Amino acid sequence: MKSINKMLVCLCAIAFTGLVFYSPQQLYDLITDAPAEGFFPDWPSVRILTEPFYAFDLYALTLDRDFYRPAIISWIIWIAAAASVYAKVKKRTAAGYVKSIFYALMLFASLMVFAVLVPLPGPKLVKPEGYVAADIHSHTMVSHDSSSPASSSLRFHEIQGYDFFFDTEHNHTKGFLKFPENARYKKVFPGVQMQTNDGVSVLLLSDKEFDGAEYAGKTLSGIIEKAHENGMLVIMPHWWKWHKFSYDELARCGIDGFEIYNCGYRNFDEKEKKELISFCKENDLLMFGTTDWHGWGYMTDVWTVFAGNAQEDLKTQLAGKPELKVITFRERQPGSVARFIFEPFVAYYYYVKNAGFTALFSFMIWFGILFTVLSGNAAKYIKSYFPAAASLFFIAAAAYYYVMCIGVLETNRIILTSVVPVLAGMSLLWFILWRMNGKGIQ
Repeated sequence: MKSINKMLVCLCAIAFTGLVFYSPQQLYDLITDAPAEGFFPDWPSVRILTEPFYAFDLYALTLDRDFYRPAIISWIIWIAAAASVYAKVKKRTAAGYVKSIFYALMLFASLMVFAVLVPLPGPKLVKPEGYVAADIHSHTMVSHDSSSPASSSLRFHEIQGYDFFFDTEHNHTKGFLKFPENARYKKVFPGVQMQTNDGVSVLLLSDKEFDGAEYAGKTLSGIIEKAHENGMLVIMPHWWKWHKFSYDELARCGIDGFEIYNCGYRNFDEKEKKELISFCKENDLLMFGTTDWHGWGYMTDVWTVFAGNAQEDLKTQLAGKPELKVITFRERQPGSVARFIFEPFVAYYYYVKNAGFTALFSFMIWFGILFTVLSGNAAKYIKSYFPAAASLFFIAAAAYYYVMCIGVLETNRIILTSVVPVLAGMSLLWFILWRMNGKGIQ
């Protein structure tokens, strides 16, 4: 009876906060800072079936990269503190304290790994008739720091509502031919993200195949000049990552446009962003919001759209300088110290603020189910055998990525040096936790 009462109190609290804080961020155009009339996100039906994990997945994959370290530290401290209180209430031994904290942190780490590796789809952009959506910056696993093949890139862009996109591998063009022939020049177009001798990189966008090696070892101005000679567009990605070259210097070099939003590097100072948008308007330069997709997760919160034709060549349409809209539903979030002291609560606030009735109701149903199961007799069996199941899952995932990367070892580094070791390490840690259960540590 006490467990039921606790659950009801928690459910009432969730419902109350959902009512009090609900004020969702609507889609808006970054260029005009005005509502994006006629555009809306279509959330996938799988969200209802996976809402608690989906909510965390959306949070993790739309968090500013600059925020990850303090956010994760905050989560770890709060989780460790909660596990310690739980162990004290249950009157655990010293070893039991360690086990409780270890178990809680392993669950959190596993949730983070799931968020970046499991292809749970994000919202699809629904557009008015006559509009198309494009992504000019994306990678596949033939890039050194990417984790997914060309087939996954196609699926990712399709389910997010993109009509076409450019494949822009790092410093080479070996990825484009990995795409199915029936998708080339229809859904995906050739490009490259080329490093310059000046310490930056640029996106080269083409309507025909080319060899990226021809652009290696050149200065920024040299790359732009050669690209223009070959009929390409040259776009500056995430300028705020480097702060090299002024806007005027880049314009004099012949740059065709800028990213003003990048899902990999979201933390662009608002003042600088407004200055860049004004500069692009004054100089008739293109502006884009890009996914910079590297295979980590299947969610985005930005789309570049324009009035165009999905059957026509993308590069040619962009060269005509259509009126672009950079549409996002991302809310501007503070990065203060106070926020990160209370990061788990801030994350919950943003969730209930933006979650609709259906999503919140699903969250409450799942919360009730999990609370009931973990409060009942089945809890001890779950706690005992879940580590073994998790260990098997992670070692299987490590084997999957190892086999998948064999064909791209020439260009890919992150899978063999980071992904596989992390997954294998997670498997080992869950195995240790399982053996601790076997020794009856309480």
